[in-house]
Amino acid sequence: MRLVVEMTTNNNDSAAIRLSGLTKTYGSGSTAVHALRGVDMTIQRGEVVGLVGPSGSGKSTLLKCLGAVIEPTDGQIELGGESIFDGKTGGWQIKDLRALRRDRIGFIFQAPYLIPFLDVTDNVALLPMLAGVPNNEARLRARELIEALDVGHRAGVRVNMLSGGEQQRVAIARSLVNQPPVILADEPTAPLDSTRALAVMRILNQMAQRYGAAIIVVTHDEKIIPTFKRIYHICDGRTEEEPGEGREIPEETGIKIR
Repeated sequence: MRLVVEMTTNNNDSAAIRLSGLTKTYGSGSTAVHALRGVDMTIQRGEVVGLVGPSGSGKSTLLKCLGAVIEPTDGQIELGGESIFDGKTGGWQIKDLRALRRDRIGFIFQAPYLIPFLDVTDNVALLPMLAGVPNNEARLRARELIEALDVGHRAGVRVNMLSGGEQQRVAIARSLVNQPPVILADEPTAPLDSTRALAVMRILNQMAQRYGAAIIVVTHDEKIIPTFKRIYHICDGRTEEEPGEGREIPEETGIKIR
């Protein structure tokens, strides 16, 4: 099967994400909480990295800042070489943050959060339709992705009739359909056993390579941590990078998760 959905960029720099000195403080004075304290991060296109740390360490705050859900206090965020936030020059550099999230950032959550009364194709095609892509093209994109993720045979089935593994694959397809340079995955394997968790990681690595997306996986899941080639540890709002094992996921895991 030939996939025609492709990542495009006007920047030759292979970095999809750059964070420089990112801070986030809640409140002020004696009650201030410093959730992020100068985070630096660089993630390349086609790379899957882990973000790990204890509860309350700043993982969720970092993901929300990167996903343009909350505003950092200071620092810089670049996506694909373009500054989207600069604390020194007035904050957000993008006027329409909803369009930024819709078009340039894909989200995968622990729960799929699909629309239960829509079928598989419509759940995936809805996002590009909202972005103004003609219906036929949006549905073509959706069908190509769900075929690639081995749920094409369920294309016309309402998602509330799918298994949990099938729903997760549909959620992954949805995160990719607008061809975002960045995908943020928040505990995507938490409810899965070892085989299915490794299958999800195999999918994410395959999709990162195929579409050139940079993927950050927030996780506590010890089963998948050995699969990362790079890991960012976060504690008390500060990050430290270390090389991961980059353990190969067995071929027999395939990309099917039932």
